[in-house]
Amino acid sequence: MSLVRKIAKMAVDYRRQKDVTPVKNLVYLGSPNHGYVIPADYLTSSSVCYCVGAGTDISLDTELAARFRAQVFIFDPMPYALAHFNDLVSHTRQGKLFTADNTKDGYVYTVSAENLESVRYCATGIWNEQKVIKFYSPIKETYAGHSITNLQSTAKYIEAPVNKLANIMREFGHKQLDLLKLEIEGSEYVVIDDVLADKLDVKMILVEFDEFHHRRGLARLVAIRHIEQSSRKLIKAGYKLVNSMGFYKRAFIRADVFDSLAK
Repeated sequence: MSLVRKIAKMAVDYRRQKDVTPVKNLVYLGSPNHGYVIPADYLTSSSVCYCVGAGTDISLDTELAARFRAQVFIFDPMPYALAHFNDLVSHTRQGKLFTADNTKDGYVYTVSAENLESVRYCATGIWNEQKVIKFYSPIKETYAGHSITNLQSTAKYIEAPVNKLANIMREFGHKQLDLLKLEIEGSEYVVIDDVLADKLDVKMILVEFDEFHHRRGLARLVAIRHIEQSSRKLIKAGYKLVNSMGFYKRAFIRADVFDSLAK
């Protein structure tokens, strides 16, 4: 690696970490590519977790059910995501191993058939209104992630239903969420704004800012600015940024929960 690239990487790493307020006793859950860091002793069997964006890796989602017995709701309207979930259920019931991304190697799901009873799959996307909308295809057919914002600038698309998070919570009778995961290919900015505008009671937000992953050169610097702007909105609304991993996968915890964990 050249000196210039090393300096640029150090600068990005510094910006990624500069607003982090760490909290003790964090644990990593999920596969290497789709896992997140969360407090080890926060969630319980009564916790409600919304995992938005599934693709073909629901390792975090299922580990929430396996480790904490939490109530997990998975949202993704893409046919391949539903097929992956159904395959996991089928393999698990038969006592067979099943891997993320439908590969022979890699992350092996550890969830049991009993654990999966607390997991519900919902074939809808999350957006800032209720409608049928275009999800644009990725450049690579093997990439399991369509994008409402057309993050990869392609022409093909799939139309699918979306709804507001507030509407979904009202439908399920959830007045609060203990955890919200957003892995939605560029739509996270819109959904975060909608969550804050509706003043939803969400205690923890895990988000992958996908724009960083799909941008290079000066466009990546623009992406970092977008990420920082969205992060500052959450911080201003009373959240603490407690962890920031590579590719800007971030964990935010509301200040009251953060204080209770700090004690």
